This record gives sequence, C-alpha cells and structure tokens, in this order.
Amino acid sequence: MERASKRDAQDTAISSKPPTAKRQSKCTEGARPSADELAAFYADMVNSDGFLPANTISNTIRDAMLSRGLVTQERLRARGVH
Repeated sequence: MERASKRDAQDTAISSKPPTAKRQSKCTEGARPSADELAAFYADMVNSDGFLPANTISNTIRDAMLSRGLVTQERLRARGVH
C-alpha cells in the first residue's frame, strides 16, 4: 500500500489535473439474503456429506433451520452442530 500511495503521489505531482479518486471499494452493497435464504443455504451444507467446519453454524441459524424443518436434530448432532 505504501508503494501504491507513493505512485499515486508521483502521478498527481506530474499531471496538472486535480487529484481524483482512483480506487473504488471492493465491496458493493447489494440486497442481503433473507432469513429463509440463509437457513436454506446452511441446511444444504448440513445435509450434504462435505466438510463442515465446527464454527460454521451459529445458534441462530441452527434454530432457524430447525423451526423451518430443513434439518433434523439427529442430523445436526451427526454433523457436530450443538
């Protein structure tokens, strides 16, 4: 980042134009997924046989999946979600 800022400073010193923003934020705000979409997404992860990191499923997501009937308590226990 230090090199990039030096390069930007040199470019602005050389050019006679006023400085403008050259870099944009990588993150663009979009529509956030609904609770139903999140529950369905994580339910697919729980119901698959792929790797499931221990800290992937929060208590809120777990409760949302259970209340919507997307997963069973037995499947959650089998996958290590408490």
